[in-house]
Amino acid sequence: MTAQPALSSFLIEFDQPVAGMSRMQRNELNEQQVEQIITAKRAQVSQQHADFQDALTNDLQVPFQVRHEFFDLLNGISIDLQDVAPSNIPTILDKIKALPGVIKASPLVSLSQPKMIVHNVGMEAMTLPPQLSNSHEQTGVLKARNELGLKGKGIKVGVIDTGVDYTHPALGECYGKGCKVAYGYDFVDGPYGDAPGGFDCVGHGTHVAGIIAANSAEDGFYGVAPEVTLGSYRVFPCNGNTKDDVIIAALEKAYQDRMDVVNLSLGGGSAWGDSSLAKVAGTLSKLGIVVVAAIGNDGDDGFSEVSSPSVNKDSFSVASFEGPGYLSYHFTQINSNTRYVISDRPPSSLCNIPLPLEIAKHDPEGCKPYPFSVQGKMVLIKRGNCTFIEKVKLAQAAGAIGCIFYNNVAGGFHPLVEDSQVNIPSFAISQQQGQNLLQEYSHANGDLKIEYSDNLDFFDNPTAGQISAFSSWGLGPELELKPDIGAPGGYIYSTVPVDKGSYSTMSGTSMATPFVAGTVALLLESNPDIDRTKVLGHMQSYANPGMYMSENVPDTVVHQGAGLVNVYAAIQGKATVQPARIAWNDTDHRPEAVILTLTNHYETEELFELSHRPAMSVLGYTQGGVPSSAIEYRAKFADLSINETRARLGPGEQATFSLTFTGPPSVDFDRHCLFSGYIQIKPTLDPSRPLLRIPYAGMHGSYGSLDVLDLSEGFPVLLGSDKDGIAQPLRSPTGGASTQGSPTVFTMRGRDYPTLLLKISNPIRGLRIFVMDHEKDAVIGEVPTVGSFLGRTDSIHTSYFSLPWIGRIINSAGHLLYLPDGVYSFVVVGPKPFADQQAFKPSEYESWSSPAIAIRR
Repeated sequence: MTAQPALSSFLIEFDQPVAGMSRMQRNELNEQQVEQIITAKRAQVSQQHADFQDALTNDLQVPFQVRHEFFDLLNGISIDLQDVAPSNIPTILDKIKALPGVIKASPLVSLSQPKMIVHNVGMEAMTLPPQLSNSHEQTGVLKARNELGLKGKGIKVGVIDTGVDYTHPALGECYGKGCKVAYGYDFVDGPYGDAPGGFDCVGHGTHVAGIIAANSAEDGFYGVAPEVTLGSYRVFPCNGNTKDDVIIAALEKAYQDRMDVVNLSLGGGSAWGDSSLAKVAGTLSKLGIVVVAAIGNDGDDGFSEVSSPSVNKDSFSVASFEGPGYLSYHFTQINSNTRYVISDRPPSSLCNIPLPLEIAKHDPEGCKPYPFSVQGKMVLIKRGNCTFIEKVKLAQAAGAIGCIFYNNVAGGFHPLVEDSQVNIPSFAISQQQGQNLLQEYSHANGDLKIEYSDNLDFFDNPTAGQISAFSSWGLGPELELKPDIGAPGGYIYSTVPVDKGSYSTMSGTSMATPFVAGTVALLLESNPDIDRTKVLGHMQSYANPGMYMSENVPDTVVHQGAGLVNVYAAIQGKATVQPARIAWNDTDHRPEAVILTLTNHYETEELFELSHRPAMSVLGYTQGGVPSSAIEYRAKFADLSINETRARLGPGEQATFSLTFTGPPSVDFDRHCLFSGYIQIKPTLDPSRPLLRIPYAGMHGSYGSLDVLDLSEGFPVLLGSDKDGIAQPLRSPTGGASTQGSPTVFTMRGRDYPTLLLKISNPIRGLRIFVMDHEKDAVIGEVPTVGSFLGRTDSIHTSYFSLPWIGRIINSAGHLLYLPDGVYSFVVVGPKPFADQQAFKPSEYESWSSPAIAIRR
């Protein structure tokens, strides 16, 4: 999911306390008392909203429309400004911020639909043994159900997503009291009612709901917690985006409906925990409703890609693990009888007949016209260098009956080939499969035939139990330990809307997240009195770290957090440890020691033994300090010492331990190596009691030395407009991008104003843009409302922040004013990580100076 600001829609936040009450507070009062307190608090909030709207209408005379009002988790209003010229919006926003009680006014963020990888299998998969149970066994769900009888009964789980097809047989076939989907609201088309509103026209939300709660004895298909009650809160339309205020509204409705767990299979891109959405999710968590959110599917973009709201410290940030197997179509290489998994179902015209295979010998990527005929053959083509449509058209022109693309990086993919001129099918296989097929082609001297099957089969996953390649990387923007935990998210079979085939296989952290939400429901059913604010730490303590490939070493915490969820261990485990995760920070800010507190909640005495198990270290910063998509693993470990390694504790007794960092991994300091591992706590008197683990991570190197302004690919860029009003980079008279030459003139009318494009290489707190009198070389003010917290931009060229400037500054006296005609330039100043923003130190900041511009109105 990508996020962009919505420049005419704003969220206004106020200073009166919110009306929400925690679960613990509610339990101490009767319902009448609760209602009286909430009503009084809401009346105060409502009055503040009314005063604000009155001031906006009568004092500022600004036309607006209220989108949503928030009372319980956030005191705020979201509004659309109407009939307001874009050039006037900054001035209005500054006046809004000056109104009594307003503490923040920020643009709404537009959020795109969640990313998902769809593997088309459909209803015929029901003829095979149900495969979600393999993941249930992998995570202790099956043991919790079979041995403990736990199915989530009495627990309510809210699904904030694209909606849920509640007519699905596995999801209850009805909506309302007594149904599986008993709660909900359609924030796109209006409230659920007798009409079929709120159905899922995308499929994502129904798939998520099935992972949590599907319950079909007829099909033998069950979710993680098949007896939970669901709330469905639809926030995404059939096509297009939503805004963060809609998701906040859904979180408030889930709170009002008394959900126990809220699932947010959305998010993407680098973020800070200070965003309004992340803070609201954190408030919900503190009130005792467990929030489970996806970390995102940006694994190709390197470190620091924790999305909002999972970046919030009190919310689960869920990574994806590969499941034990998956359902797929395939073809067979006839000579060796080797099966090759493909991305889509083959057409019946190609099935069950031998087909000759050719390779793109002239150009492995198949991006050049074929100098030979491939008439009547399938063509094997490498991914890359041109579009899939171009590849298919060239092969089709040479007579091919179909194309097989193999990946140019590890893992699988799903090619999109939609073009009216393409009339042959195409399929995708993994990089490894492509290399194997090339070898078989070579051994057969080019005389190779394949045969497609129209049957769906189950395949063991060669990467089972490992972190999914698409799962986003941590750590948090200030080296907080994220992700928190993982669950199966690769090749997950679940429900989709009936009109979309009823069942399908999808991949993504969107699939791992509801798996964790379901396990939380089982834990809550087993222990209704558990402190809900401690659930995250408890689940982390009993997770199982995934191993790094063939090494007998855990994979890095930076990618998997505590590891794969194990709900049976979390239910059976009665010991607790605080803190449940440790951030060792960087070399400059590392704590001298961390104190662990272990409590024995078992009914008998236990002897605990502590040990250190390091995980793989990872390198992933370029020489310029920019996160790279190429992550390097190193079997290099940090040294830690524990002052005591044994503790004998009776029931209810505690012990403390001092954990000291004694040595970094043997990797060059300037490589900014991220090290990690686990402190293991083993009960020894009763071998049936599960092991506890505390994940830790940190940086060997100075995080503050990393660049924050990405100067690669010609960025930053200052744009002007050509005669047609189209944005163009400012250039010198010789045509090259330059900071020299005559200043470009702007009239500041219409679209004739400058725009600054920035790429941010690492998350930044407190970006500032100063405006200079170019001729005097003196600062005269600062560009207002740039934004305090910016996540890093992705590695692709088109990922950047766009900042238009209409000639306004805030001067040294704090006054907002428009600059007169003159010659100016910008200086962009970005504090490096952990910079002291009170005492300015040039070494802790990075800057860039723009070309000169002239204002001539």
